[in-house]
Amino acid sequence: MEPKPKRDIAPKLGRLFAKAALEIAQEMSSVAVWEEKLELLAEIVKMPDFEKILRDPRLKPDDMKDVMKPVYDKMEVDEIFREFVDTLIEEKKLSYAPCVFESYVRQRKELEGHVDITLTSAFPMDASTSDHLIERVRDKFNIVAGEKNVEVDPSLIGGMIIKIGDYEIDQSTRGYLERKKRLGM
Repeated sequence: MEPKPKRDIAPKLGRLFAKAALEIAQEMSSVAVWEEKLELLAEIVKMPDFEKILRDPRLKPDDMKDVMKPVYDKMEVDEIFREFVDTLIEEKKLSYAPCVFESYVRQRKELEGHVDITLTSAFPMDASTSDHLIERVRDKFNIVAGEKNVEVDPSLIGGMIIKIGDYEIDQSTRGYLERKKRLGM
């Protein structure tokens, strides 16, 4: 039986598996093919009937690999992709496939210089200030293009959070207080 993905850890593990998948796909010069296969796998895993299979407590990893054999044939995957998915099965993380796919796409875009930037501020900021900050981030991180978002979150108390792709810089008062609390200060 595979547990349901935990909301807080799924994206983190998804990033790790996606990084491995992207490295393998780059070595094979098949980044686009792997992206298509990961997208299809993510869709399959989200199907209600397939979710039931994943949650079956009697199902062992070897049984799940047997279930996947016809899926692999339909997807027309190579042996290396099959081994990658088998690793997800052995680690009981096949249900994380949607997170793996999303992170794979983000990481591929980052390699191409396309990174989304989100500025979240405790208070509204004018367009010229947010544009200036975003341009400085783009220059610093060599970002060619990507979505830019500016949000307001009063719960930050003060300061801001800058999210650059999967990377986050928390310069908020709330973040500072949470870090102090974790350190027991």
